[in-house]
Amino acid sequence: MSVHQIIYTSCMRGINGINDGQQIFSYDSQFKDYNSDEIKNLFSYQPPALEPGVRMTEEIALTLPQSFAFRKFENGTCALVLNTYLGRDYMGSTGRFGNYLSHVVTADEKDITNYPCEFYDGSFLRNHMEFKEVNNPNTPDFLPVPVLEKGYTVDVDNVLEFISVGDRLETYKDMLYAMLAFSTKRRRIVICDEPGNIIMWIAALEYAIPLKMAMDINFTTYEFDPSLSASQICGVVNNGTKYTADSKRMHFVFDLYQNDCARFEKEDEFYDFIDIAFSLSFESMQDFHDFLTKGYTYEKADEELYSAYALYSLLSDGMGGITIQRMDAALGFALKYAKSSEGIRITKNLLSRREEILVTDKEIFLAVMQYIFSMKNVLYGMEQIISRNTIVDRILNEFLNSEITEDYFVTFYNDIDQLCKQNKFDLANELMQDKNREKLLAVIKNGICSWKIIFVIRVISAYVKGRHISISELTLDHFIGQTYYGIIRTVYSQNCRNGLFLVTCILKEFADDCVWLTDMTLNIEGMMRDLSDGEREIAELWKQYGKLMISNHSDHFSEAYNILECYKRHEQIYMLFGLQMQETVNITAAKRIFDEHISEYVQRDKDYASIYGQNILLIYYKKLGQYEKKQCRNAKTALLDLLVTCNMDTDFLDELLYDLLWDIPFGTLSEQDSQIIQSACAYIGRLKEGPGVGRLLLLTAGMGIKEIDSQNAVQERIRQIKNLTSDGCVDMRMLSERSARDYFAWFLPTVCRFCLRKNEINMIYELFIMSSVVEKEFFSECTKLYLRQSAWDKDYSGFMEFFDFANEHNSLQIREEIGKELCKLSKNRMSALDKAVRKAFPFNGQIIKFWEDVKSRSERMNPLFNSIASLLKKGRDN
Repeated sequence: MSVHQIIYTSCMRGINGINDGQQIFSYDSQFKDYNSDEIKNLFSYQPPALEPGVRMTEEIALTLPQSFAFRKFENGTCALVLNTYLGRDYMGSTGRFGNYLSHVVTADEKDITNYPCEFYDGSFLRNHMEFKEVNNPNTPDFLPVPVLEKGYTVDVDNVLEFISVGDRLETYKDMLYAMLAFSTKRRRIVICDEPGNIIMWIAALEYAIPLKMAMDINFTTYEFDPSLSASQICGVVNNGTKYTADSKRMHFVFDLYQNDCARFEKEDEFYDFIDIAFSLSFESMQDFHDFLTKGYTYEKADEELYSAYALYSLLSDGMGGITIQRMDAALGFALKYAKSSEGIRITKNLLSRREEILVTDKEIFLAVMQYIFSMKNVLYGMEQIISRNTIVDRILNEFLNSEITEDYFVTFYNDIDQLCKQNKFDLANELMQDKNREKLLAVIKNGICSWKIIFVIRVISAYVKGRHISISELTLDHFIGQTYYGIIRTVYSQNCRNGLFLVTCILKEFADDCVWLTDMTLNIEGMMRDLSDGEREIAELWKQYGKLMISNHSDHFSEAYNILECYKRHEQIYMLFGLQMQETVNITAAKRIFDEHISEYVQRDKDYASIYGQNILLIYYKKLGQYEKKQCRNAKTALLDLLVTCNMDTDFLDELLYDLLWDIPFGTLSEQDSQIIQSACAYIGRLKEGPGVGRLLLLTAGMGIKEIDSQNAVQERIRQIKNLTSDGCVDMRMLSERSARDYFAWFLPTVCRFCLRKNEINMIYELFIMSSVVEKEFFSECTKLYLRQSAWDKDYSGFMEFFDFANEHNSLQIREEIGKELCKLSKNRMSALDKAVRKAFPFNGQIIKFWEDVKSRSERMNPLFNSIASLLKKGRDN
């Protein structure tokens, strides 16, 4: 034993050789820690203050309260302390008042085999000193090793008798509640009662818990200032101390003098148990303590004691009337504190109540099974089988119950399934065992509601996926395939709408895997062929398949295409393409999908291309039409290139060409624009076996003329352009004045450079069919260009050829357009041109007359121009 003692009081000489005063009197010789701070802190006693005018006497000193305390130090050592006010010091009747005696006995926790409260009034603790002991000039001897002995005041019977008086039991239950709430509320219990009663209250609190827990609760039967106490439970007196009305704000106060005690809302079950234990059968309390100490590591008295009792009650009384809150608390306590062997005992106890488990509330069922699963590593084979069968039976019982609602069952099953998955238990596999599967499928034959169909399919499909059953085993030649087939036939025979709902449910179960989804759809199609309206139902089946593909695999159709291609399922491939194109949200995605489909399927499968090629092109073209023309120009250009390369005709060709050509300008062309024009022209010529028309022909003609690089090439190039037309002419009549001006401005500079003879100019002119508006622009542009060229070359021969050509086509409009351009010339240039015309055509009166008319019109159109020019010339001369 490691039991020691030390006495502190006023004496003439202490064991440490100090003279006169309050000091350590003595201790046992083996007490090494006698001088520790923890021990010194126990030498403390402050008596209650006396009433004003009252002086301390020896008689009064005898009435002052003793302070009996229990402390547990950080190192686990326990101390029993008795502080007693002695009155006068060691000199006896001549000494001063204020002396007190502190007697401390320490022991290891294992040496204390009784509740600390039971050592109250024990003979081993001294409450007085003999005069000859303290008034002795000699150093005291060491104290003997103390022997712990119970007192005679506190025992179970006395405490039960004390609690039974009046309404003390109700007060006691509130006091117990306060003690257990200390860890969360951090408020002491302060008891104000007669000194002899305080230890009984404390004892009652200790008797509610096992000894091990009681050893962690410090108490003091008397404190001068409870707010500074190291104790969780403090006794006080009602006068002369720091205990005041304000103490209730800081502590849980139980003032029995004033009948002013803390009250709480308490858990009924546990406190009903306390009520019975302290009034009728304390043996039940001792049984509860044995339950805790033998099977659990729980040692600190706090609010988890309620959970401990919930578990104790569950194991003793079963599940009748238990709430989910109490069940969670009980099993949570077991998981946290139960020793290994106790955990097994709990599990076996629960499994022995299988019939109760099968009918209890679903939340309670889940809690119980979760606990049982947590113990699966220590259960024997039969116990594991029982636990699994319990789950399966509960699921089937709920499923077969006609009064169960969908929400209730689905939620319950999902929770159970999640629990099973967490514990590596394949619930679907168990439900698909022969006897269980028969129960599931038997329900379908009776015409069940849709949610039960979903459940059955969910179980079968989970079984398939969980066991990684190959898709080949889902055909009619195998067990699972036959199971699906039987369900489909049964449901369709009852109601076609339910049948479609059923197959949709099956597909949804496999919708997360493109390959499985496609193969399952093909399998189900085979199962549906002998239905009375099989073709229509199959069509609906593929519609559902398409929806699931779009919602789950819209960007990854290649695997599905490959499977369908193996079976030459062109209709389904085409359907998927249409759905995929319909769901695209941008041009980039649409083009990628189209290009892949053309490359992988249309160009590789002639049968597919012959049936659906045109439709595929049309779907894509219409998709492009949903975007602005500028956005999809590159995609449409690529589409045209594809048509040209593959030599494919389409109903939308003219519209496509218009879309591509409408914004190509008459002028310098980009490389892409030139390529579009050349491809389109070659394509039209080859496909239609005839010329192009409209803007395409205009652009082609303009490009061809722009490519003339010598005078010798003029006639050949014109011949080539004529070959592209149906009548040797390019129709320009649809052009507006502005468009015609831009068109001629584009290629006529080349004409005027290399067409230097009248017949060449005339060939260009006759190549086009012009309206009067277009013709006006032609002559205006030619006049301007040939005049400019003559000014550069100082040679009017080209203009003379043009003028001769113009004379042959003489009209008022032509004379007007030439005149408009001539009026812009200076007087000198006009004079030089006049001489050149007369020199070039000296004997051609008709041309000279034509010239005179043009010249006259020029002068009339802008007489001010020449005047200004003359003034400017004079200014330069001066």
